[in-house]
Amino acid sequence: MKVGEMEARGSKTLVAGDPVRQPSWLVWTLMKVFRIVLLTVMWAGIGMGLGLFSGIVVLLVRSLIVHTTPDMSLAYRHVSIPLAITTGSCAFFWNVVRSCQVAVARYKSKQRAAA
Repeated sequence: MKVGEMEARGSKTLVAGDPVRQPSWLVWTLMKVFRIVLLTVMWAGIGMGLGLFSGIVVLLVRSLIVHTTPDMSLAYRHVSIPLAITTGSCAFFWNVVRSCQVAVARYKSKQRAAA
């Protein structure tokens, strides 16, 4: 198959095949919920790791300047955990909004296909 034929058919692959069936609403909803939970936990973990790293660096620099022993529990309490909560909640709300947008687009495309 030539590239011109592929573009005319709207295909992006060289293999001609049957269109893939859309999953049912239950499977689609479970996939989206799993994705939201997975990405929320992932971004919260990344935020906690970066917050802990930056908190430790700041505490070490501060202790070197002031010539005191750093209390590393402050890195967890005041930097890492709030940053994990912030990044996790931002990721949660972002993914919920995007899933709702995709659901609306899916609903509209089904309505157009049925008409």
